[in-house]
Order: sequence, then C-alpha cells, then structure tokens
Amino acid sequence: MKILAIIGSPRGKGNTYRTVRQAEECLRSLDSSLEMEYLFLKDAGLGTCKGCYLCFLKGEDSCPIKDGRADIEKMMENADGVIFATPVYAYNVSWIMKNFIDRFAYVCHRPRFHGKKAMIVATTGAVGLVFTTLTLGFEIGTWGFKVSSRLGVMHPAEEIRQEQRMRLEKKTISRTAKACRKFHDDLTDKGKPDPGFISILSFRLQKDAFSRKSKDLADYRYWKGKGWLEDDARYYCEAKSSLLKYPLASLVAWIMSLMQPEPSGEN
Repeated sequence: MKILAIIGSPRGKGNTYRTVRQAEECLRSLDSSLEMEYLFLKDAGLGTCKGCYLCFLKGEDSCPIKDGRADIEKMMENADGVIFATPVYAYNVSWIMKNFIDRFAYVCHRPRFHGKKAMIVATTGAVGLVFTTLTLGFEIGTWGFKVSSRLGVMHPAEEIRQEQRMRLEKKTISRTAKACRKFHDDLTDKGKPDPGFISILSFRLQKDAFSRKSKDLADYRYWKGKGWLEDDARYYCEAKSSLLKYPLASLVAWIMSLMQPEPSGEN
C-alpha cells in the first residue's frame, strides 16, 4: 500500500508534518507493508495560477506555467491513497495549499481520481479546524477522491496547564487512531464505490452542462472520451446501484435546468 502525503505548510516540518508522522505510525501499525512518500509544497516550485482559462478551454497541457504540476498529478495517480495536510491560516488552508488547489482547478471539471481514497489533516493553534477540513475535503472530492476521514488537531500557540495538555494529547491520539482506521478500511475495501447524493447530482449537472459545450473544448472532449456523455452514463465510474439516488438526482437536475435564466442575446 502506497500513501502520498502532501504537506501544505510553508514551514515544512512543523506541527502539520509532525501530525502526519503520527498518522503514519498509526497506519503502519495497521499495515506493516505501508510505503509513505512526502511531498512538501514549499519545495515543489509550483507557479501561481494566472486565471488565463486555457486549462479549461484547451486543456491543462496548454497552461503557460511550466512547473512540476504534471509530475505531482502522476504522483497522486500512482498512490493508493493521499493525505492532504495543511495548517489553518486565517480560518482556511494555507496560501501554499490554496495555490496547489488552483493549479489543479481543471480537475474539478475533468475529475480523474475516482477509486482513490484521501485523508484530510488540518492543524491549528486555536480555531478554524471544522471549516478548513470541510473546505479542503469538498475541493478534493470534486477531483474524484473519496474523503475517507478528516483529522483536525490543535497545537496551542500559548502555554497551557499540564493537565489540559495531557487531556488534549489523549484526545489527539484517539482522534488520530480513529481517522487512520477509517482511512485504512477504505484503502483495503475493493468493492464498488457507493457515492452520495451530492456526488451523483454533481455528475448529472456536469454531464448536462458539458454535453452542450462546443466539441472543440477540453471539457467536452474529456467527457466524451470517458463515455460520460452517453445516455446510460450515471456516474464517473462503476458504482453501487441505488433505487432512489440516481432518479432523484436526475429529477433535481431537471428542475434546476428549468430555473436557469434564458440567454438574453445582448452583447
């Protein structure tokens, strides 16, 4: 089992790294054959997105920024699971993690990590864990990852009493073990995925939108090549059947299409 840990801390080997190392030890206790690889975004040399939109229009290979983005994508593809880890800065992910997300914005339109499992890790001095783990988890989910678990850990910036620290450390150990078990269980589960309603609805909405795009656009070509624009395509990959979720998603997508404003034809 191969795990890639993407560390979004500008400090490198600070609290976020140490938390992931604790998770690694927990995962090794569950699987002694675990292979762990670390990618520090501060050393990855990623450029900053310029908003030129070429990755959406023509494809990611047309991006004018020449950096290690393609290599990082291959690293994620070659891993069985990925840990995305960030400190909380201003109630959100760090700037270096946000830049990483921006460089892969095209994957939100052309997801390619279905079947891959992810674990979200966030660390903070005081607040912001819930929002940050949910935000990062949502973004990674649009790429196709199944977010198996979310781990938020507090590392107080100021001194606290010894008994408070001991309680916090005990709680952290328990939460880490629980998150790692869920991640490991998903990694070893080889059954068909069971997508939630929001994921199915997202597929249907994107299918409807991209089917109307110009055939020259990258999104249309990608979806057409995957077979996702076919009438019988219900999800990105073969998934467990549901008597309710798929038809309900189709109904909601149809209702939402009726609510879309008609083009005005004005310049």
